[in-house]
Amino acid sequence: IKNAASVRTTRQTVEAAMRFPRGANQYATLCQTCHGKDGNGVKSLAPPLNQSEWVTGDKGRLISIVLYGLTGPVEVNKHLYKAPEIAGDMPGIGNDPRLNMDELAQLLSYIRRAWQNHADQVQPDDIQRVKAKHGNRKEPFTVEQL
Repeated sequence: IKNAASVRTTRQTVEAAMRFPRGANQYATLCQTCHGKDGNGVKSLAPPLNQSEWVTGDKGRLISIVLYGLTGPVEVNKHLYKAPEIAGDMPGIGNDPRLNMDELAQLLSYIRRAWQNHADQVQPDDIQRVKAKHGNRKEPFTVEQL
C-alpha cells in the first residue's frame, strides 16, 4: 500500500512528464542511470536530484552544471558526496548534438518539477544567458566556482 506522500510524488512526476514529455524522455535516456528513476540517486554513482537544493535553487547554477559538468565533492541535502561514494564527475551534456535549447529546457524543467521538486521551469533564454556568460568553457565546474 502506497502512503499519501508516495502517491503525491507519483502524481507530480506524471504531471511533470505530461507537461515536459521530451524532458522526461531525455531524463530517462541521459540521467536516470546515475540519478535513478525516482531522482533519489544511485548508490556509488550519483547524488539525488529529488529535493536537492542544487535542482530547486538557482536555475542558472543548475544550467551551468548540466551544460558543463561538475567535478569534486558536492554536498546535497546536508550529505557530502565524494569519491569513492560516488563514481566521479558529472559530465556536461551541453555539447551533445542531440540536445537543442528547447530539449535542454524541457529536461531541466522536468527535473525541477518531478518527484517532490517544486521549482519554476527553465526557458531556452535562461540557457542562452548561461552559455553567453561562460563562453566556450570546456571544463566542468567545481562547487567553489559555482
